[in-house]
Amino acid sequence: MVLTGICHPAFAFFRWGWDKVQNEWIVENCTLTEPYALNQRMQFTNAIGFEGKFYALSLQGSLAVIEDNDSCFQITAIGANRAMPSVVSRQFREYLLESNREILLVFLISRKSIDVVDDVEVFRLDISKLLWVKVESLGDMMLFVEDECCMGLSASKVGSKGNCIYFTHHRVKDWWVFDMETCCISQTSGPNIEFTKSLMWD
Repeated sequence: MVLTGICHPAFAFFRWGWDKVQNEWIVENCTLTEPYALNQRMQFTNAIGFEGKFYALSLQGSLAVIEDNDSCFQITAIGANRAMPSVVSRQFREYLLESNREILLVFLISRKSIDVVDDVEVFRLDISKLLWVKVESLGDMMLFVEDECCMGLSASKVGSKGNCIYFTHHRVKDWWVFDMETCCISQTSGPNIEFTKSLMWD
């Protein structure tokens, strides 16, 4: 799935056929009005595939469910609430990921300066209600978020500390960690994990 960030076209899919002749790009427009900006069409910037459906976030924080109906990809449902941090900020970045069979949304929040992340919030999607619910604790889970890859894994399986979120900022190589128990952020070289042997998706 490719998101354009505009409404015409809004997204595209590549369909594999039995031979090269049947391979094709399917391009779809979005004619739905943005619920949080009534003079705009929905424009998508972030999406994740989950159990045969796509869940996409718009520029304004709306959630759309996209499904393949008779070889035509359509928006079949809209989320119940807006995907936004609960605190006021100058800037934030959002990351979607699947962890422990749930869709999670991580916000890296910059309150004082856009160059510094000083808060992190996590929400999970209640699939049955299409409702974002704030997560207060990750328990044994640890999350990794950066521009090219996001993942979650069990800390106990790799002998590391759970309830933490590791992240990068502004495409630099430095890693930071947010401890959800203490709400503190510190710079880190990363958890002590042998990634080639221990890392696994949850």
